[in-house]
Amino acid sequence: MRSAILLAGISLTALAVTAAPAHAATGLVDGAVTAAGVTCSWTNATTSDVPPNTLVVDHTTVHPSCSSGGISVTLSASPTVSFDDAAGTAFSPQIDVSVSAPIVGTCSYRVTNATVNRQGTGRTYTGGGLTATETSNRLLCPDTQTIDSVTFTFH
Repeated sequence: MRSAILLAGISLTALAVTAAPAHAATGLVDGAVTAAGVTCSWTNATTSDVPPNTLVVDHTTVHPSCSSGGISVTLSASPTVSFDDAAGTAFSPQIDVSVSAPIVGTCSYRVTNATVNRQGTGRTYTGGGLTATETSNRLLCPDTQTIDSVTFTFH
């Protein structure tokens, strides 16, 4: 259960997403992440630009809500996301998150080189099978967590 709760929290932010010029148009992103049966989601997080331009997701605007009580997730930094429309993918080189759960406390994780696939011609991307590696070196934190599925919609 502890592992499932942490996994869901990590997943929430696993692909949430780099800096664009100051004159760029801002956008929004909604997301949902599921791990071990627990889903965390958010709506209307602010981005520094709109796809297909490389953008940054403002970590202070990602406010996830998780389906399992007692879990809280925080995006620790504003991740970069780049888009390859020819390949139909979105990519983030690094996503850092903190997950808090009862008994376990707070654990920090990093997902590196995360890629999700575009669905159709819109700006919805899905993926899964991502690995989050624990960076806080806490005894009760699992060393790694697998993220079952993620969905991000840029608008």
